[in-house]
Amino acid sequence: MKTGTTSLQNAAAALRPQLLQNGVRYPGRSTNHRSAVNDFMGHSWGWGTTPVAGAWSKVKAEIDADLENRIWLGHEFGANADDETAARWRDELGDRAHVVVTLRNYAALLPSVWQQTTKEGDRWPFDEWLAGVLSDDPSDELRPFRDRHDQGRVVSRWAQAFGPENVTVVVVDKSSPDLLFDAFERMLDLETGLLASAPLDGKSTNRGMSIEESEFLRVLNLTLREELTWHEYCKWLRDAASTALLRRRQPGEHDTRFVLPTWAADAAHERSLEFVDAINRSGVRVIGELDRLSTEVRAAQAPPLGADVVPIDAAAEALLGVIRQGRRDETRLKEARRRIKSLEKAAAAHRPSGTAIEAASGRELVHELGSRLRRRLRRG
Repeated sequence: MKTGTTSLQNAAAALRPQLLQNGVRYPGRSTNHRSAVNDFMGHSWGWGTTPVAGAWSKVKAEIDADLENRIWLGHEFGANADDETAARWRDELGDRAHVVVTLRNYAALLPSVWQQTTKEGDRWPFDEWLAGVLSDDPSDELRPFRDRHDQGRVVSRWAQAFGPENVTVVVVDKSSPDLLFDAFERMLDLETGLLASAPLDGKSTNRGMSIEESEFLRVLNLTLREELTWHEYCKWLRDAASTALLRRRQPGEHDTRFVLPTWAADAAHERSLEFVDAINRSGVRVIGELDRLSTEVRAAQAPPLGADVVPIDAAAEALLGVIRQGRRDETRLKEARRRIKSLEKAAAAHRPSGTAIEAASGRELVHELGSRLRRRLRRG
């Protein structure tokens, strides 16, 4: 998660026809393969939900039917796989499969991961979340966050399941912004620059939020999560309010960048050194500079980790996002009503003349049925 995969997925979805022309199939019709990956692994996404039954079988059928093109499949939720599930992926995909794991500096990753969880309804204050994730014995609620970002263990798991010769690690770094797209273009034998030609905005690239933007959403979660189902939350908060922030706003002078406290940066650095060592020992291929994963990041003894004030343009954009979502719903509802009326008129125009069946009396119905029966008998 938070390694540029959203940009990759949006580019692939936008360029689906061009990819196929170049011998690469990006299966399905949606932006990513989240539902299919979760369905195969038996994982749900969001509170009170279950996996989308049949999502994987549809994608798998499309893959199995295409023996000529290269297949581009995946989602970051694959990092949630345990050893057994990774082995099941190997059995399911067979010898054609090559695993790509995208990684990013572990310490720099932590604020981005917390922001993502906040956009998906979590209510942890950043300082409490950091303490739990960096703990050697996190709570049951925070343990999955620690495990899915154990970069050494994740890479070793897939290398063991598929063989190190069938695993590639791509190290994403801000100093080489084109490396991710370039790496996938080379692996898929695509023309250089094709993926970068896809139009992407702040939502498509999943840009990072400021402390104020993140805290605004977290405080909303404190109340709204109890009032909304997961699907309602996605519609009004995740896909309306937060999307409007990402797509239509850039952090300005009233926004604060995330900086890790020194204790957290030190703990993350020590952990990242262990990750780099494990990846080196795994024997997988690496694109990029592996040592970038453990580069020390900027830190401060007591940086701001929360906010009591939100820039008014941020709140306004979030509110406008919800209003736009409501307008879209009204437009769809009006169109649906218009189509229903059109179908009703068409049905009335073709309705047989005479008494409508709803208005016919019992005597009239018996008479009509008797007449139809006599006509059939006369026809033999």
